[in-house]
This record gives sequence, structure tokens and C-alpha cells, in this order.
Amino acid sequence: MNHRFLWSPLASILGVPDRVAEIRERSLPNVPLVTHEGRKVQFYDDLVKGRVVAINFMYTRCTGVCLPSTTHIAQAQKDLDERIAKQVTFLSISLDGEKDTPERLNEFAKRHGAGPRWTFLTGKDSDIEILRRKLGAYERDPKVDADRSQHAALVIMGNEPEGRWQAISALVHPIRIRQAIERTVLPPSKWATGLAVVNEVPFERSPASFKLVQPVDLSRIPALTP
Repeated sequence: MNHRFLWSPLASILGVPDRVAEIRERSLPNVPLVTHEGRKVQFYDDLVKGRVVAINFMYTRCTGVCLPSTTHIAQAQKDLDERIAKQVTFLSISLDGEKDTPERLNEFAKRHGAGPRWTFLTGKDSDIEILRRKLGAYERDPKVDADRSQHAALVIMGNEPEGRWQAISALVHPIRIRQAIERTVLPPSKWATGLAVVNEVPFERSPASFKLVQPVDLSRIPALTP
């Protein structure tokens, strides 16, 4: 059942905002991108609309957080149950559109074991900057934000038809990323809870562990002009 189309007329009658439409208009711009296979796409129409997505930002020359982030996401993808894995589209968007050509991204994807349903994307730096800010993957401190090497190592997960979004640090254990993806795909009634979640992997007392799963309301992210 597609709740999106049932909700919109009711919202119109009652004057209640349509959460899915609000998030789409505010945080999911339809900017043009190019895949690692050289295909031209529109971010919202071709990659996000009607899907469950896991999005992160990276660039191939990065020597900091990009390598462990990509490794963790790749492991989380491999660990997903096959039925869930088929429902998730992984999107890695380069922060260096000028140098990260489709060919370079394709080589990067192969080198890091990216599985099926994982697309690496490049495009104009100005369009990528719009995406980064609209999705909330920026630092509040302008000086830190201007340093590409300190970019936010986040996996932004969304169930677009349901309007459910959350983010998790890409530096935590891959199991935590996999668990967060499962919660994005599955309805709340089927979420694993309590000790079933906690005991699957020991708690990590590292700097990254203090940025665990946190709800992200994309409709409330301040609209910043790049």
C-alpha cells in the first residue's frame, strides 16, 4: 500500500503538511549527476524516488575517513539479508567532481568491493555542494566545513516513500550500519530491539561511537545557500 498517495489528499483537506513532499522539496534536489558507468541521471527522479537509499559523500583521493567509511559500508552491504539487500540502493557521491571522473570512480568501486545496487556518482562541484548541504552533510563551523579532508563521515539512510530518514557515522562497526539500514527498510513493528541489537557487537568506546544512529528530520535542516 502506498501511503504517500493516500496521505496527500487527506493532508490537503486538513491543512496538514505532507511530510514526504516536504522532505522531497526541501532536501532532495533533482540535480544532474553522472554514474561510475557514465550514465547521466537526475538525483531525485532516477536515484531516490520511491526507494530506500543509503547515501554517503567521499572522494577517491581522500586519505582520511573515506577509506574506512567505504570499507565499513561495503561490509554492511555484504552482511544484509538478501531480501533486504535487494531493497536498498547505495549512493556514494564524490566531493571532487572535477577530478573524480566516471572511470576513476569505477576503479575505486571495484577496488573496494562495492556490491550490486551501489552507484558512485560525480558531477559539477556546485551541484554536489547543493546536495551536501540539502542532505545535512556539512559542518557548522565554516572553516572546518571548507576543509574537504574533514568532511562528515555519515551514512544518510532514507525510506523515501515512507518519509523516514536517519544518519549514522560510517566509522562505527559495520554491524551497526547494517542494523540501521534494516531499521530503514523494515516497518517499526519488525525492528530488532533491546539485547538482540546491543549484544550483536560490543559497544565501541571510541570518538566515532559518540555519533551513533540519530534521527534526521530533513524537513528541519536549515536551508543554507552554498
